[in-house]
Amino acid sequence: MPRRARSEPTPQLPLELPSLRLALRVAELGSVAAAAREADLLPATATAAVRRLETQLGAALFTRNTRALKATVEGALFLERARHALALLDQGTAELHAPLTQVRGTLRLSVSTDLGLHVLRPMLDEFMVLHPQLQLDLRVGDRVSDIGREPVDVALRYGVPASGEQIVRLMADNTAVLVASPAYLERAGTPRTPADLATHQGIVLRLSGRPGHVWTLLRGDESVDVQPRPRRAADNGLLARLWALDGHGIVLKSRLDVAADLLAGRLVRVLPGYESQPYPLTMVFARGTHLSARMRALADFLQPRLQALATSVSDAALRS
Repeated sequence: MPRRARSEPTPQLPLELPSLRLALRVAELGSVAAAAREADLLPATATAAVRRLETQLGAALFTRNTRALKATVEGALFLERARHALALLDQGTAELHAPLTQVRGTLRLSVSTDLGLHVLRPMLDEFMVLHPQLQLDLRVGDRVSDIGREPVDVALRYGVPASGEQIVRLMADNTAVLVASPAYLERAGTPRTPADLATHQGIVLRLSGRPGHVWTLLRGDESVDVQPRPRRAADNGLLARLWALDGHGIVLKSRLDVAADLLAGRLVRVLPGYESQPYPLTMVFARGTHLSARMRALADFLQPRLQALATSVSDAALRS
């Protein structure tokens, strides 16, 4: 039988990190001697370290002559990638050994559209000012992401997740309420009973596969299902609120999402006293997630602000 061709030898890893860092400085300074002086090494020691690294890699990193030293084409590409890799390694090491009270690194947060753009944005801006070493990666959308599978650290969501594989922290008590613009109610009339909603234009919000064509409203022990007349429907909470602001009908929306509009009079309650089942805002972590200082700090910062906002548009507060 013919012999199989032998493959090229694979470089023996892990590489020596001190030699790799030294090679990067040699490339930056264009001189082994200069890099050796900077590292307080003998030139011969530095040269031996670079050659040992090249042996491990099975490739030459530099071309040498009596007047100059420069990286080979392959060496330049490798060293550039190594520079990025070492930067990530240094960042990770710093975060690992940072005090638990130090808020730094990248926080990857998932939020719904209306909540993120309308309510959380100014709060997050304030949080970033308080923690200048923090980077924020914000993912905005009304599709409920699978936090165990998607590249996010934490998500702010309405309702209590059904999955037991998640850690949940309550951010604010909340319900959804019926709202409309004063202009719409002046034009179409104000509903006095849930049955009156059947004659009004409804703005329907379809989220997570739920069609949203039935509104379940509670008042004390009373529960009533209402089927609105959906003139407009959307899978985006921000668009539904903007349609209501423009006078296109009545929408069932989270109190937190419409808090500023209610307080400013841009929207008003329809059928005060009727509301959805409890619709709390929660912060959700995947089970097994390391609760870093930045995630704890964010939860501690947002919770009192969000709860205060929800309280400001409670039925009692609005009546007063």
